[in-house]
Amino acid sequence: MVTLIIAEKPNVARKIAYALAEGKPVRKSIGKVPYYEFTRDGKRIIVAPAVGHLFSLAPKTKTYGYPVFDIEWVPVYVAEKGKSYAKDYIKALATLAKRADEFVIACDYDTEGEVIGYTALKYACGVDPAKAKRMKFSALTKKDLLRAWYNLEPTINFGMADAGIARHVLDWYWGVNLSRALTSAIKRASGKWMVLSTGRVQGPTLKFLVDREKEIQNFKPTPYWVIKMLLEKNGQQYTAVYEKERVLDEEEAKRIVEEAKKGPAFVEKVEVRQQKRNPPVPFDLGTLQREAYSAFGYSPKKTLEIAQKLYERALCSYPRTSSQKLPKNLNFRSILQNLAKLQEYKPFAHELLGKERLKPVEGKKDDPAHPAIYPTGELPKPGELTKDEANLYDLIVRRFLALFMEPAVREIMKVVINSNSHRFILGGARTVKEGWLKVYGKYVKFDEVVLPHFREGEPVKVIQIKREKKKTKPPARYSPAAVIKKMEDLGIGTKATRAQILETLYSRGYIEGKRKIKVTPLGMRVVEALEKNVPDIVSVELTRAFEEKMEDIMAGKADREGVIEESKDQLIKILKVFKERELDIGRMLMETTGTGATTSKTAARKAGVVKELSEEEEKEVKKSVDGEKGRKGPLIIGKCPKCGGDLVVRYNRKTGKRFVGCSSWPKCNVTYPLLQRGEIISTDKTCCGGAPVVKIREKGREYEICVDMNCRDWKKGKR
Repeated sequence: MVTLIIAEKPNVARKIAYALAEGKPVRKSIGKVPYYEFTRDGKRIIVAPAVGHLFSLAPKTKTYGYPVFDIEWVPVYVAEKGKSYAKDYIKALATLAKRADEFVIACDYDTEGEVIGYTALKYACGVDPAKAKRMKFSALTKKDLLRAWYNLEPTINFGMADAGIARHVLDWYWGVNLSRALTSAIKRASGKWMVLSTGRVQGPTLKFLVDREKEIQNFKPTPYWVIKMLLEKNGQQYTAVYEKERVLDEEEAKRIVEEAKKGPAFVEKVEVRQQKRNPPVPFDLGTLQREAYSAFGYSPKKTLEIAQKLYERALCSYPRTSSQKLPKNLNFRSILQNLAKLQEYKPFAHELLGKERLKPVEGKKDDPAHPAIYPTGELPKPGELTKDEANLYDLIVRRFLALFMEPAVREIMKVVINSNSHRFILGGARTVKEGWLKVYGKYVKFDEVVLPHFREGEPVKVIQIKREKKKTKPPARYSPAAVIKKMEDLGIGTKATRAQILETLYSRGYIEGKRKIKVTPLGMRVVEALEKNVPDIVSVELTRAFEEKMEDIMAGKADREGVIEESKDQLIKILKVFKERELDIGRMLMETTGTGATTSKTAARKAGVVKELSEEEEKEVKKSVDGEKGRKGPLIIGKCPKCGGDLVVRYNRKTGKRFVGCSSWPKCNVTYPLLQRGEIISTDKTCCGGAPVVKIREKGREYEICVDMNCRDWKKGKR
């Protein structure tokens, strides 16, 4: 019997092999792909890696129109450029599968990991996925991997696999079809090729960012006045604020100041109370991303990438989790004993090890697949971690230590000062018991405002009472971390995909700004055009409904194919409306509003949105769009005066600009420039030296023009 274990990545395969082997595993390779052989309990075992997704969805027939629903799983290097390396991994798994009698999936235990394992088994190994067993683990320590090996699940998790496959299909249906529809709309409206995109989650996410941008743009500041009292006690100056934080009328503010100045001022009331602050709950992925952004300025995507590296080194548990609860069987004492070996954590770990009982604080959120993020107790080697990795590791470790510590205690002081029946508030706060702040205080900032002793009835020495004019501020722009939180609150995307959705919006040129996100004119126009014509594309409710259905698939409450068909039917209705309004949508996308369409196109080009089409793609896409006008192939506008061939409208692959060229190119090099706006109509007329005359239809008017730029009528712009 030979057992083949399939891991998600090469370094994870190595971890598994060294954890399970009795002795040292033998490293071998097929081409450039490493794999490991060893024995365990008399059984021969091979551990081989995938390299993420080895298979992807693609249309069965090559086409550039829409809608397209006839898709299939193909090797990822066939579906995507730059993935040729995957060919070696598919070949290696296919070869090793022929030697195996038993199969075990050991990919990450989530929907994506289950899809990776499922497709690797079915399409690379040629094995029925139902025949494979499953290793389930949340950390890559030897102890965790051995436990997973001796407690193999009888099958892969088909609930997760079905939910993951459904998500891939839905994302392909919506993303590809809607993106093609947008591109087609711009082509019809302008004659230019400008590739835009949207998707099932991307659209609603951009929508709430646009809503915030409009709030900011439409915001009209309102003036108000703040009244402050500057007082002195024991040689120190302090500022008290009028009990009504905002005074909206200037005359009222003047009156209050004048009356309060008359005094006398005295302490009317002193309130001192203690406030207990419990330790923060364990990290789920979203909380880790927000905290890392606050502490280090890391984007959500960067935080996930770093956490994944720490996980693959067995330094922390699996990061793609929504749980705020730690495993019940986790050996806290063992982890603390190991962390105590690192000097920076030694005093805190020793303090906790002195406790009779270790009970961590936990949050409300749970995840059936994985616990909250925690340090495993495995220690990094000196110099092993980069600065970013060391930062995130420190954040995770300190958060873990804080979970077992005593609450912090804050003293809150409120002094009410009465001056001629007008009350001012002087506030102070200080930490009287550090508790968990001893270890985690570097990542939590509390204001320390220490006030002197005040007694009720004592007079107050007032130095100045003044009013300050201020204006209300518009809503703050979202930070990247705040976008992730908003998506989580709205129930769109998943813990594993939200950061990538945000990165996609950046790469499409829809948003800009790394700390405070601003929607570009292009992003604004995309949402405005869709919201006006096909609002379901940017509907949070529709997206959330399908997210919930995929949760139902995972729980066995819904059928995968049923959800896919329902989504397909919904999309067909949306695309039908889109086609009817395609020209209007295209015109809206190209309209000049504010900074103009040129700015949008420039932003899009910088972001790589304007796509350079190959000649074959250009022909196919032109067929799909121009076919609606009853044409097949390129538009012929006349005969070539040099060789007699057809003169056709062509597009420059680099610039996207249209021009007239001979169909016999490159044998015949005759070309003419064209105006880049308006619809072109053949007239069968000729002018200078046999150059064709074309009709331009633009914004409700028509005119004819010779395509030879040396024609005297060229400079006039029309005949």
